Amino acid sequence: MQIVEDLHVARVQKRMALSVVQTCGELTSMEIDLPEQDLNISAEAFTSGLNILVVIDTNIMISHLEFVRSLKSEDIPGVGRLALIIPWVVLQELDNLKKGKMLQHVRDKAIPAVQFIYMCLKNQDSKLWGQSMQLASQKIYGLSDENNDDRVLQCCLQYQNLFPQAVVILCTDDKNLCNKAIVSEVKAFCKADLVTALQNLNVNRHQNCVELQQSKSDAEFEKTERGDASLTARFPNVLPDLEKNLGEALSCILETEMKIAFGNLWMEILYLKPPWTLANLLKCYKKHWMAVFGYVVPRSLLSAIDCLYKHLCTGKTVDSSTAGILLQESKKLLHAFSSRSDYNGVLPQAYAEVNKLYQTLTEVKSDSEQDLSEDTMVLSENAVCEKMEAMTPNLQSCEEKKSHPSFHVAQENRHQEIWSVLEAVWNTINLYSIEIFQKLDPNTVTSTAKSSFEEAFLGLQKLLAAVNDIREGIRRILTPTSSFQDIWTLYNFLISNEINNSIKFTAEELYECVSQEMYRERLEVGCCQLAQLEQTIKQCHASVHTEAKNRGWL
Repeated sequence: MQIVEDLHVARVQKRMALSVVQTCGELTSMEIDLPEQDLNISAEAFTSGLNILVVIDTNIMISHLEFVRSLKSEDIPGVGRLALIIPWVVLQELDNLKKGKMLQHVRDKAIPAVQFIYMCLKNQDSKLWGQSMQLASQKIYGLSDENNDDRVLQCCLQYQNLFPQAVVILCTDDKNLCNKAIVSEVKAFCKADLVTALQNLNVNRHQNCVELQQSKSDAEFEKTERGDASLTARFPNVLPDLEKNLGEALSCILETEMKIAFGNLWMEILYLKPPWTLANLLKCYKKHWMAVFGYVVPRSLLSAIDCLYKHLCTGKTVDSSTAGILLQESKKLLHAFSSRSDYNGVLPQAYAEVNKLYQTLTEVKSDSEQDLSEDTMVLSENAVCEKMEAMTPNLQSCEEKKSHPSFHVAQENRHQEIWSVLEAVWNTINLYSIEIFQKLDPNTVTSTAKSSFEEAFLGLQKLLAAVNDIREGIRRILTPTSSFQDIWTLYNFLISNEINNSIKFTAEELYECVSQEMYRERLEVGCCQLAQLEQTIKQCHASVHTEAKNRGWL
C-alpha cells in the first residue's frame, strides 16, 4: 500500500503531471518500436464475444504485475472474454518511473511492467490495448485534466463511449480515484475485489446481443451464397463500377479527414501511402478508424468497411445477392459521410452512381425471382392521413409472409436502413447546433451585425422547435402503452422536414423498427441526448436574449 500512497501523493502534488502534447515523443525512451496494429477491434472483438474492458491504473501495474498477467492470459470462471486497457497517462507515468525521475524505490518494479506492455503490443495481443495519444488528447467529456487521476477517468469514459455494448471497469488501489469513477458512473474496484466483481457482473445481456447480431449476419451471408449467380452475368459491370466509384469517394474522404486530423503530418502517420487500390483504402480506414473516422461517422459502420473488404478484396466469388448487400453497405457508408461534407462534390456523385447500380441490380433481380426483401421497400403513394388506418399492422394477413426465413434477413436490413436515417437526423441537428452556438457565442455577438445576429437567433429558435418535436415523437414511442398510432408524431416530423430523400420508408416500417428491443434501447439513449441538447439550447437562448435586449435589438 505504500507504493499506492506514494503514487497518489505524486499525482496530487503534480510531480507526475504530464502534458499529452508536450510529452508525446517521450515514449521513445521506452525503447518500444510499436508494430502497425490492426485497429478493427470494435468489429472483430465484439463479434467474437468480448464484453468486458478493464482499465488498469499505474499502481496496479507496479504492485500487481503478476495479477495483470494472469488476468490477461487466464480464463476466469463465469466471466466472458475481456481485454485490458492501458491509458496513455499510465504509459507516461511508467516511462518516468522506469527512469527513476520521481519515485526511485519503484524503478525496479516499473521496468518489468514496461517490458510486459511492450511484448503484448509488439505481438498484437488482442487482450491488451493501449489508449492512443490522439484519443488521450481529445477533451470531449468536460474534464479539466487537472491531474492524472482525471486522465485515467477520461480514458474510462472514452471507452464507454467507444464500446457501449461492453462493461468498462477501472482497476485501481487508489480509493479516491475509485470514488471519482463511481460518481462518474464508471465501475471501479481494487485488485482484491476485481475477480469477485467480474464474476458477479450481469453481462449476459451484452453477450446475447452480440451472439444475436452475429447469427443474423451469418444467416444473411448464408442466404447470399445460395443466390442466383446468373444474374451477375446479366449485369457484369456492377462490381467494377462499384469499386471505381467507391474508390474515388473513399480516397477523397481519406485524404481530407487525415489532413484535418493531423495537418501537415498526415502523410507521415498514414498507414499506406498513395496511390491506393480499393484494398489499401479499406485497410487505411480500418487502421485509422478509432482515431479519425470513428469521430466523423457512427463507429458501428466499421462493420461496413469489414464487409466490403471481405467480399471485394479477398478474391471471393460475389453473386448477385451479395452484390446487392455490398451496394447497400456502400450506400450506408457514403450516406453517413455526407452528413459531414460533400468533399468537393465527389461524394454526391459517387453516391448517385452507387444508388443507380443498386436500383438497376434490383430491377434485374425482380425480373427473375420473387424477392421478399423488395416487398418491404414498397412505398405508399397516398397522403399520410389517408393511409393512417390502412397502414395499421395486420398480424394475421402478414403471418404467412413473416414465417418465410428470408423475410427476417430482409427485415433486419430494412431496420438498419431506417436507423441510419435517424442517425443522420441526429448528426444534422448536432452539426447545426454547433454552428448556431458558434455564431451566438458571447465573444462573437459583440462584433456581430444585427442582421447576422437575427438570422442566427432565428436559427436557434427553429432548432429548439425541431428538438422538441423529435423528442416528443420519441417519448410517445417509448411509453409502455405505446401503439402504432404513436409513431405518427415522429414520422410526420421526418417526412415534413425532408430529412433524407434517398431512403424512403412507411410509417409501418418505422413502427416495426422501433418496436425491436435493440432500437428501443438506442432511442432511450438518443432521447437523453436530445434532452441535454434542449437544455443547452434554452440556456443559450436566455443568454443571447439578454444580450440582444441590452443592445436594443429586441
